[in-house]
Amino acid sequence: MKLKLLVKLGELILGKSMSDDEPRADMFLPLWLLAFSMLLLAGGIALGIYAIINFTVGIVVASVFCLALGALAYLCWKNQTIVMFENDTFEYTTFLGNKKVYSFNEINGIRYNNDSMTLFIGDGKVHIESTAIITERLAERVNKQLEIIYGSEQ
Repeated sequence: MKLKLLVKLGELILGKSMSDDEPRADMFLPLWLLAFSMLLLAGGIALGIYAIINFTVGIVVASVFCLALGALAYLCWKNQTIVMFENDTFEYTTFLGNKKVYSFNEINGIRYNNDSMTLFIGDGKVHIESTAIITERLAERVNKQLEIIYGSEQ
């Protein structure tokens, strides 16, 4: 389900047009997450206004929950990326904006979770959501390194 109206509103707010077909990184989260975050933020604001008019503890809690979840979803959409460099390295940015550069040769394992996967790299981890959009070149390079580690059973 695409929330096209919210995506268009997001484009208007951010001042640039966006599309999942035009990658902004080698791994990034889809536009529907931006739309979902804006929906949560709008709902949190509406609930907050309602809570001011008709004070109810449950409404205040729901407002704070929607605002926090909306802010976290926005941070995930905006920040969580992987950008590949020419020298066989890549930069992973967490949802909080922390950046770290890794080498593909440092990948030493992978774990598949129900909703994501985790690459183990040296002393760190790279978390990739199952909804993330991954470019072909990133997928090929990670698979190449995993074949070296695990052999052809991957």
